[in-house]
Amino acid sequence: MPRPERVSILTQDEKWLDHKANLVDEQRVLDTLENASNYKSGLERLDDAEKGVVRKLREVAGDLSKLVGNKQKCTCVCDSRIHHKR
Repeated sequence: MPRPERVSILTQDEKWLDHKANLVDEQRVLDTLENASNYKSGLERLDDAEKGVVRKLREVAGDLSKLVGNKQKCTCVCDSRIHHKR
């Protein structure tokens, strides 16, 4: 079977692939962890680069938890599926 010709990608596409807005790696890591029987076994299946993605996501999540922690929690008794305004 003949090998396909190599095609270079546009600089614009290359920038997108290497940019922070490209979340393909993050989604792939999350899929691996979600499909694992438990977090530890999922983490063991990741390579060093993927573990770096996990560290980055944890840092971002830590920053978000500080923001969420500052918000007042709802203390009413209601159906959790119903969103309400305060």
